[in-house]
Amino acid sequence: TGRGYVRPQRTVDVHMQQLELDVKGMSCGHCVRAVEKALQEVDGVRVKSVVIGAASVEIDPSRASVGDVIDAVSDAGYVAEEKV
Repeated sequence: TGRGYVRPQRTVDVHMQQLELDVKGMSCGHCVRAVEKALQEVDGVRVKSVVIGAASVEIDPSRASVGDVIDAVSDAGYVAEEKV
């Protein structure tokens, strides 16, 4: 309508911590979906990708920890380790 409203731009979350995981026990698409769902349910975690054997997420350290992420994968029935 031309009233000078400027839509806010999405900014990069500089406080997000990148986390790459090796995930053992995954063998199919069902496994990928199960791990992805478990990670999405962790408050403060943004899932970037999940493939057989690996996951990539961003963590807001004020809301979640690496341990929370690993525990969520474990609760889904898989074993996760932080890639070094």
